[in-house]
Amino acid sequence: MLLEEIKMKQFNVGDRLPPERVIAREMGVSRNTLREAVAVLQIIGILEARHSQGNFIISLSETEDLRARLEAVFANSDDPFAVIDARIAFEPGVAFLACQAATDEDILDIGRVVGRVASAIRINDLNAYSQADHDFHLRIAQSTHNPIVIETIQVLTRALIQPLWQSMKRVIAGENRIRKARIEEHEAICDAIAARDSLLAQDTLRRHLEFSRSRLVEEIENDNR
Repeated sequence: MLLEEIKMKQFNVGDRLPPERVIAREMGVSRNTLREAVAVLQIIGILEARHSQGNFIISLSETEDLRARLEAVFANSDDPFAVIDARIAFEPGVAFLACQAATDEDILDIGRVVGRVASAIRINDLNAYSQADHDFHLRIAQSTHNPIVIETIQVLTRALIQPLWQSMKRVIAGENRIRKARIEEHEAICDAIAARDSLLAQDTLRRHLEFSRSRLVEEIENDNR
């Protein structure tokens, strides 16, 4: 994780990080993966982007402080777009890491949760689907075996209990094309992780969240007609 790299290099509050290309090369990750890590550290108040200057360290919280910081950001938010945009910034990188760190048992568990997602969608059980979808994203995070990633996903997924967010999932009861798409998206993410194709997993999870955002817009527009 980027936070661990920052601490290992003994950067201090107020320091500017090296250019992205330098950090990406040193960590052995792509620029896109690095940008996702930077985005989550900005969300929780560790980094600050300054125009034409770069990223600066404004806090060096210990791991146990991260949950409180994330809770403060999302707990009182009534804007589901803020949550999903944060997920788009962060979760593709989680899938990337999962491909590298997941055990064979982790991958089997993710596959089992996908089966629960598909079953819930097919019988139009909204509560079962919401729980299975939550477990799916959390299980991917757990397969990274990185406590910071796991804490972050736990907070983000808990934010999805908002009524407006839940209303988006009502569409599974009547839209066959969306029900089919949801199943296929979860299966594609699982297959990419099982194949340990980091770039494909990153891309499929990003597209899944972007489609979810589009579906949320569609649901809101339908409610306002």
